[in-house]
Amino acid sequence: MMRNTDVLEALAAWVPPVVRQWNPRWEADVADWVEPDLSLVGDAAWGATVRDAVQLPVADPLAWANRRVELSDGGWAVAGIRFRGRDVTKPFVDVIATTATPDADGLGRLAALMEHYAAFAPLCLRVHLPGDRRSHVRPPGDRLGAAAGGGGPDVRPDQLVVAGRVQDMRVHPRSARSADVELVPTTPDAAAEHAATLYAGIRRARPELDEWAAPSDADGLESAADEGLLFAVTVDGVPAGIVAAERDDAYGMTGFAVQEIVLDDAHRGQGLGTATMQRLADALPAAPDDVLWGHIHPDNAASLANAESTGRQVVSTLTWVTPEGHPGMP
Repeated sequence: MMRNTDVLEALAAWVPPVVRQWNPRWEADVADWVEPDLSLVGDAAWGATVRDAVQLPVADPLAWANRRVELSDGGWAVAGIRFRGRDVTKPFVDVIATTATPDADGLGRLAALMEHYAAFAPLCLRVHLPGDRRSHVRPPGDRLGAAAGGGGPDVRPDQLVVAGRVQDMRVHPRSARSADVELVPTTPDAAAEHAATLYAGIRRARPELDEWAAPSDADGLESAADEGLLFAVTVDGVPAGIVAAERDDAYGMTGFAVQEIVLDDAHRGQGLGTATMQRLADALPAAPDDVLWGHIHPDNAASLANAESTGRQVVSTLTWVTPEGHPGMP
């Protein structure tokens, strides 16, 4: 087991400044958040379980377990093999913690991880970078550090981590439609069925939706229901969608994660998404430093606009990092 003090020192550079401002206990919280992954370093039993479930021809269970890899500069990285959307054709190396810095030089050093996972033929690495990395998407082939002549790895956002303190959201200017929206407690089965129907309708017009989000199933909504945070959305008494959240402390933040937010065609584009999230913030049993956060795909302009309209902001980015000579995530 690695010492939490070592990990915290390494992770400090990767924790967004705004998270430190919001949460005076961020050091303890980020250590608690990463501890479950650290506990799986060198865990052959867990590795064997994953290996047997995935069924790829990599026999060594330690290859599947999280591991600590020594870097050429004397530092280290803790990483594990993962598969995007559980698709075995999309393997990547997930960087959990590292002494490397979140800049071109640091990401360049992390490229050495690829050879340690060569048996899986990973497409790229994934790191959690502070800040908004959408600026590194265009033009194609943009490389972090290229402006300095470094020719660093290709860097593209996977998911944006969008958050805002609940107490700030509650005093943010209200949507003009706020009074029209009501949140009514519902059940996981009813919510999952309704969400699936709504997603199917959206998907017909926007087939790229599958790259951004998938409807929550009943099992995934159980915790939200248990916490009293699973709701049917009604507008002037008419069913309009589903919204849900659950307590989930992550990335050094404490608070609640959005589990589901979807409105039907008839109620989109009218400011009702903003009103719904404001009503959700009102319903949260939040402490003063708690946030409401979620993952949003960088191409999902509507969801990003909704987040910003409620006072939330991009605090960090789950980012694909592709060293030269590797294909990258499609």
